[in-house]
Amino acid sequence: MNVERPVPQRVGIYGGSFDPVHRGHLEPVEAAAARLGLAEVLYVPAYCPPHKPSGPSAPSHHRFAMLALALASYPRFGLSDFEVARGGTTYTIETLRQARALRPDDEIVLVLGSDALVSFESWRSWREIVEGHRFMVVHREPFDYVRTREALPPELHARLAPEGAGFGDAPDGATIFWGGNAPVTISSTWLRRAIPAGEDLKGSLPPSVEAYVRRHRLYLGS
Repeated sequence: MNVERPVPQRVGIYGGSFDPVHRGHLEPVEAAAARLGLAEVLYVPAYCPPHKPSGPSAPSHHRFAMLALALASYPRFGLSDFEVARGGTTYTIETLRQARALRPDDEIVLVLGSDALVSFESWRSWREIVEGHRFMVVHREPFDYVRTREALPPELHARLAPEGAGFGDAPDGATIFWGGNAPVTISSTWLRRAIPAGEDLKGSLPPSVEAYVRRHRLYLGS
């Protein structure tokens, strides 16, 4: 009996603290994923982000719950509890290895913001990540395409595809692709200040997430 193999898909892995998740984590990623042809983007909230020694403000179960609420309206998006369930500090390379082990027929694409890309050489095993994966870079202010390109070290600069190029029409050697989304101007840092100050959030949070934050009195301090 012939068993049909699954059709390979291009799957994005998007990690972060999502503290809290906001529209800048959602709509721009959806636009970039549609442009570059990602079948799915899997959000992986960190239990303890390696680049934030002081840890996230909200506990992992709240951040996971807020993501579940936020992603419900996006059919292309999924949610993984790999890092939250594992506990402690999990590095991106470990999450990518896990994703490749679970989905060996799919291409695993790393999704990250342009602000993170310019400091990518500080990530653990960054060369292994670069050599084994293609990237989808989401435009986050202040790093537009030109400023990002200028800030990249030579090894990453050489891999950056031209602005507007897709996975199928990039020059040989290009593995880092610009998402082409409207720039992200919202930040979780601003939200963590704005919420306790009672500022107008200006639709920065999905309504379900804003309701969750208020119901559980998150980010109000002690």
